[in-house]
Amino acid sequence: MMHTLSKSDFQLASSCPKKLVYKKADYPSSNDTNEYMVMLAQGGHIVGHMATLLFPEGIEITGSTTESVAKTRNYLKQDNCILFEAAIQSGQKIIRIDILKKTGNRLELIEVKAKSHHSAEDAAKQKSKLEKYIEDIAFQYLVLTEAYPQFSVECLLLMPDKAKRTQIDGLAGWFTASSSTDSQKEIKEIITQQQPKFKKPTIVFKYEHDKEKDNYINQLQKDGILDYMSVTAEVIKILPIIKERANLFLHILDEGITSSHFQINKNCKSCEFNTSDHLLNGYKECWGDLAIEADSMFDLYYGTAIKDESNQSYFDELIKQGKTSLWDINLDQLKNKNGIIGKRGERQLIQLEHTKKKSEWISSEMPSRIEKLTYPLHFIDFETYTGAIPSHKGMRPYELIAFQWSCHTIMHQGAVPEHKEWIHTGEHFPNFEFAASLMEAIGNEGTPFMWATHENTVLKTIHSQMELFEHKNKALSDWLLRMTSDKNKQTTREGRLIDMNKMTIDLYFHPYMKGQTSIKKVLPAIWNHNPYLQEIPFFKQYAATDHLGMVIDPYETLTTQSDELADDDVVSGGTQAMRAYHRIRFDDLLTTTQKDEIKKQLLNYCRLDTMAMVIIAHHWGIR
Repeated sequence: MMHTLSKSDFQLASSCPKKLVYKKADYPSSNDTNEYMVMLAQGGHIVGHMATLLFPEGIEITGSTTESVAKTRNYLKQDNCILFEAAIQSGQKIIRIDILKKTGNRLELIEVKAKSHHSAEDAAKQKSKLEKYIEDIAFQYLVLTEAYPQFSVECLLLMPDKAKRTQIDGLAGWFTASSSTDSQKEIKEIITQQQPKFKKPTIVFKYEHDKEKDNYINQLQKDGILDYMSVTAEVIKILPIIKERANLFLHILDEGITSSHFQINKNCKSCEFNTSDHLLNGYKECWGDLAIEADSMFDLYYGTAIKDESNQSYFDELIKQGKTSLWDINLDQLKNKNGIIGKRGERQLIQLEHTKKKSEWISSEMPSRIEKLTYPLHFIDFETYTGAIPSHKGMRPYELIAFQWSCHTIMHQGAVPEHKEWIHTGEHFPNFEFAASLMEAIGNEGTPFMWATHENTVLKTIHSQMELFEHKNKALSDWLLRMTSDKNKQTTREGRLIDMNKMTIDLYFHPYMKGQTSIKKVLPAIWNHNPYLQEIPFFKQYAATDHLGMVIDPYETLTTQSDELADDDVVSGGTQAMRAYHRIRFDDLLTTTQKDEIKKQLLNYCRLDTMAMVIIAHHWGIR
């Protein structure tokens, strides 16, 4: 059987040739069930479908590979045509082009991406951030020009333009993604998905069968939030490298891979073929005995950033020496470029010391930090949405929507936490109402806590939007400034918000966290190893054990008892929250009961996020 190299094969092999071998051998990939990747893929297909609507005369190429290649060849005999998913083959290389426009002897190769650009900013600087997409187009250009050398080819990226604001209200609702029965087509955003839990989505244009369809398409064309970026010069410049790389990958497919074609390194940490629950594990196959699971050097806080004396990756040097344990790390390597142990090095030393001791660490500075706090204490968490296609008139692609907040407040020392919440499920732009309701709940007294900097960023964004949307509310504007910190070349402003993630980095460690400080790592480390917390009345609702009597992570207690939703619809993470909100707003197939249940899921998840902060703070002595 002849091996073929598709553009997704090329992308994958460019990151590591051994991954191409694993993909062709149907090794399982973590991307098979990666919710975030699926959300990105769905957004990409929506943008892709919207792009095709800009070319009403376009023709979609369907059928098997052989049939599609033949159909494409016949259409390209015409003087002019526009093809969607044009199939081009040159030897063993085969591609599908998102949009191929032929005018005489000139071809426009148009690659549609959900990734945004900003047409008002420096083009060269933006193109430097689009390297992998330009390489993708360069591979397509190589195949296209080999198959049709008689044509001149221009290469274009078609992407959402963040410099543009839509004039269409509810534009995101014009497109609905639904499950497809077609599992044959490759999901280009998930290039290693083998046995997909999520099939290629079918995108439905809301007005496809409307008698005014042409008018809606005219609105899309005039709106112009999708814009072109020419990358022909960049493609031609790297073409020799792309050709050499493609030849290597084909050689590997035909003749097999050898150790000279790849090497293990620190980047393997994030390999998608590291699936611990499956016998076929590409990562372990590559690493062999070096693939230790306990006390791996990869567990070290910011470990992969450590440089050796020649400013190269220290971890890569250790790997070459056959060392991958946390205990193989030379402590002198934790010093910064000035030869001293800085803040990051101090954190790394704490991790090493207390991982070896299997002991929790709470800084002696914790009590003095707590003494500076003023009541009431407010623990807040936000859920937000950013999508390629704007939801409201006047919005740009990927502009933030703040649709939900949760707040647990401790009015005085020893008080039972009081909970307040707010969620938006209507059709209007919610951000100013979101901020105003939070201002009413928190006011100007006490200490508000966040985890990491998301909440600070959201409130700063809303403050900027007030000016952009000419929303007049001086009290709200002043409150947002008092709440938020802003440090840049022009401004240094210290706000009220206290970052519990930074407190963790500075003041707390548990070996169960390893090198991570996200709330989803800190909470189970504290909860699972401190049974007294599970006896406290206002925490008790999250106390549960599995069939072996082991304590369950509180986030795993989030379930649905409703027959209206599947288990996959339970909201237990930020990505799921974004998808859930979008479904409530724009999925016309959902019943009112289903929307109410999804809303309940969102509320339960956000409420747990802020209760998790209270649990952690309680253990630290903030009560």
